Amino acid sequence: MKHLVVVRGGGELASGTIHALYRAGFKVLVLEQKQPSATRRRVAFSEAMYRGESKVERIVCHKAKNLIDAKERLKKGELVMLEDPEARCVKALKPQVLVDAILSHSTNGTTKDMAEHTIALGPGFCAGRDVDVVVETMRGHNLGRLIYEGFSARSQDIQSSTVGESANMEHLIFAPEEGTVDILSTISLMVKKGEPLARLHTPDGRTIEIKATIDGVLRGALHKGSKVKKDQKIADIHPTMGQEECFTISDKARCVAGSVLEAVMVWENKRPKRRFFGRG
Repeated sequence: MKHLVVVRGGGELASGTIHALYRAGFKVLVLEQKQPSATRRRVAFSEAMYRGESKVERIVCHKAKNLIDAKERLKKGELVMLEDPEARCVKALKPQVLVDAILSHSTNGTTKDMAEHTIALGPGFCAGRDVDVVVETMRGHNLGRLIYEGFSARSQDIQSSTVGESANMEHLIFAPEEGTVDILSTISLMVKKGEPLARLHTPDGRTIEIKATIDGVLRGALHKGSKVKKDQKIADIHPTMGQEECFTISDKARCVAGSVLEAVMVWENKRPKRRFFGRG
């Protein structure tokens, strides 16, 4: 399909990129798993997998029933999401651009031959080998930097060790064990340190109470009844954020989105007489 960008992943950071690409005039197809695990659900297009559609800052994403439905919706100019975590549809669609925005710190099967131009967000990819461009996602001086050779820095945003080990991670809430989680508060509401925030029901019948680690706004949380693994992030508390900010794209997501858009346009401008952009 002409003028098509396929984005793997519809979480918070991915949604900033999806939003920017769609507003810039690209046809965008988002590929997601059946039950996404984004915590910042109010600004994640992945919610369409649960609700049938999702809206982020006035842009609506529609869940397609199948590939045929997805193609028809794309022709109408809609932003579309399809259940296809393994990106099997890519071979049939032949997109000009593919963006891996899953942020799993691995290639997820994404390779350079999946599209004319391939872009990946964050660590786990080697620019020039696995994909054409890697976008730095770690906060700091190089956030949003386009890397054309080599790797990005290892992300410091996701904790992989014991819950609460790092002081600067205290705003993130992790599952202490495997189980099913029930969140007791609502995204955008204030929570107090020490108050019950969630209950984790373990496979052996125990219930573990999980408490808020700091005072602040509940910025994000998993769906009630979500199955989680040990140390998986289940909620996010922000100490200074206003309630309205829970419903808008973050500064980090906007920065990364701008870099992806730049990467696409740099590539496009090197292709004279083969105009790519636009929904027409």
